[in-house]
Amino acid sequence: MGTALSHRASDWILIISLAAGTLVVLARYFNAMRVNQLLRFPWQSQADEFSLQFNTGKVGLNADRLLIISAWIFFPLLITALKMKGESAAILNYDWASYFRILLISGLYLILKLLVASAVGYAFEREEEMFKGQNLALAHFTWLALVGGALAFVLYFLPLGSWQFYLLLLPLVLVGLIFLIRSVLYCLRIGFNTSYIILYLCALEIIPLFFLYSLV
Repeated sequence: MGTALSHRASDWILIISLAAGTLVVLARYFNAMRVNQLLRFPWQSQADEFSLQFNTGKVGLNADRLLIISAWIFFPLLITALKMKGESAAILNYDWASYFRILLISGLYLILKLLVASAVGYAFEREEEMFKGQNLALAHFTWLALVGGALAFVLYFLPLGSWQFYLLLLPLVLVGLIFLIRSVLYCLRIGFNTSYIILYLCALEIIPLFFLYSLV
């Protein structure tokens, strides 16, 4: 992302990446197959089955939770890289305070989304379906944050200019579209009508993410 990065400006990036990477390695220690499944799942035919059972406690519980925490830690790096849009000097506008602000806001977003989904599921007597829907979203979020964060880390130190932004954005948009398609198909499969699907995706998935991005 630029050769002019000083050590002080990039120290927090290195420390956070090391912490997130350590958790991924620990997850591989608990269940290496589960980690490999997560990294490959967006492109596999069993993606729906994997994502609906993600973080359920039935398969690879420890690995799943470690991956989620690692993704949460990595997520601010991804957001920061997107906000910089390939401008190397913009890294000077971000520091530990910026990182923890994004971390806190994203954590609150994930918790609030889970609580709202639980409340909606309880109100409409669809708790199990809503829980699986949140698992589907969480699996895609974990993949996006881990892969996007790792890619952002590499691109921080490469002098690619504006190309950095598009190299980072393209896979995120692609997997984001795959997630939306899978979410719509899942909602149709469990019998939700079209108006409810639109409300669900806008209220719990799309609008909150844009709002989160604008806040940071």
